[in-house]
Order: sequence, then C-alpha cells, then structure tokens
Amino acid sequence: MDVLAIMLSVVLIFLAVLHFYWSIFGIKDPAAVLPTNLESKSVKSPGKFGAVLVGLVLLGFAFVYINKVIRYVDYQWLDHVSIGIGITFIIRALGDFKYVGFFKTAKNSKFSALDTRYYSPLCLLMGVLILVLEYFG
Repeated sequence: MDVLAIMLSVVLIFLAVLHFYWSIFGIKDPAAVLPTNLESKSVKSPGKFGAVLVGLVLLGFAFVYINKVIRYVDYQWLDHVSIGIGITFIIRALGDFKYVGFFKTAKNSKFSALDTRYYSPLCLLMGVLILVLEYFG
C-alpha cells in the first residue's frame, strides 16, 4: 500500500506545481482548463490567489499520503481526513451537474471534452484509490 500512497502523492504534487505555475505565469489555454458556458464564456476563473490556494490544498493532501509512508506525524484523525479527501475527489468526478463532472449538461466546449476524457476520470480514480488505501491499508 506504500506504493499506492507514493503514487497518489506524486500526482497531487504534480497538480499542485501545475497550479503554482498557473498562478505565476498564467494559463496558456484557458479554454482547456476553465469551465465555459454555452456562450463560450469562462464560468469559473479563480485567479492567481485561487490557483495558489488550490496548490496549497493539493500539497496538504499530498502530505497526508506521504505521511502514510514515512509516519512523520501519528494522528488518528489523518485517516478521517484521507477518507474526506477521497470523497471530495469522487464528488468532483460526479460534478456539479452543469459545468464539471461526468453528469455535466454544458458539453459544447474544449474544457468539457477534456473534463470527460481526462479530469473527471482522474478524480474518480484518485478517489477510489484513496478509499481503497484507507480500507485495506
């Protein structure tokens, strides 16, 4: 199970670095990473502060799984936090039923195609793997 925890940590650190990059240098193709509505206008644009905040949260998530391997801190509540992280990723995969997730209704943009093909399956996979890690690990 340590390999699974390390793989989850690597993916979360990569995503955090990507958000930090976006906060510093900006998003090169916003249509690919920001949800858009039917008129192709950006719906959710977190800005630089939001990107940094998401990056920090993702780093915190990565710490939870790195901690499962190196046992830096030994708190029982981190197991509950981990389950919450897994549920959060599964909820993200299901979506808001409008712009993100498998059950979105706005399916006319570049983001929606990439979300269906890559982003939502990654979130679902991570959520399921996290719950498997907590149940069997």
